[in-house]
Amino acid sequence: MAVTRLSYMSIYALDIAASEKHYTDVVGLRVTGRQLGQVYLQAHESQDHHCIILNASDRAGLDHVGFKVSDINDLTEAEIAARDWGLVTRRIASADILGQGDGLMITLPSGHVFNLFYHSEKVGYSYGMKDPDIILDHVDGISPVTHLDHALLAGNDCDKSVKFLMEALDFNLTETILGPDGSSFAFFLTTSSTVHNLAFAPGPPNSLHHIAFYVNDRADVIRRVDMLKHRKITTLDYGISRHGIGGVTTTYFFDPSGNRNEFQCGIYEAPTIRGNVPPIVWAGEHIPRGAFYYESAVPANFFEVVT
Repeated sequence: MAVTRLSYMSIYALDIAASEKHYTDVVGLRVTGRQLGQVYLQAHESQDHHCIILNASDRAGLDHVGFKVSDINDLTEAEIAARDWGLVTRRIASADILGQGDGLMITLPSGHVFNLFYHSEKVGYSYGMKDPDIILDHVDGISPVTHLDHALLAGNDCDKSVKFLMEALDFNLTETILGPDGSSFAFFLTTSSTVHNLAFAPGPPNSLHHIAFYVNDRADVIRRVDMLKHRKITTLDYGISRHGIGGVTTTYFFDPSGNRNEFQCGIYEAPTIRGNVPPIVWAGEHIPRGAFYYESAVPANFFEVVT
């Protein structure tokens, strides 16, 4: 089974026009498509059709997560595996999601829905595909984000979801946090050479903690904190900080619906072969340093606020 990477997040938007403006003007994505009640967006340095789908709704939160596979036959293999695990599956047609081929929806024990797919329409880089000038003509103060990096999902039965992803879909565990009884309760997973494409932590079923976008360097994160504060966009209590887990430089903020976003840079590389390197293990009492290395303290609303 070859899940190659996190491809997109499909999220709910209370005010789709305000959300579109946020993801274009603040995050720095480009609109790549529209259909009734939906806006599709992609990073300027990514080629697949979209990395974010906004869905007009009366609630915030997560619709589903999209992962790309390396072979069309992987969909059938994943479908058989999911059914063997007793999970609900559903096939979707290429017309159901703009710019994307047939897919397989799997509902995890945590309540989250994953869509595995093989084909995506290529939209190309914003600066062109032939003799490009890599500097965009129109940049509002900061360089665009490079790509959608990862998401942290909150839910119940996270351990069961992680076990399925690792054993059936070959996700690799890179870091984990242990509870008082010595068992893992938070998990950081990857399908590529980045430290994590996906993370799970306890929370209400089918919840979204945050969506992370990768930027060029630490200086870029600082510029973005300045931009967020200047535009009076709601942020976490800390401005710029750093994680012990993953080691990244980071800042958190919210879209107009209350979905938490993250700008980050500086990940370490992870092994691409599952089980080749054992995961980094954090004891629960060290969560403050793991979550916010500089402050060694976690704001109360960091874990409490999910959508």
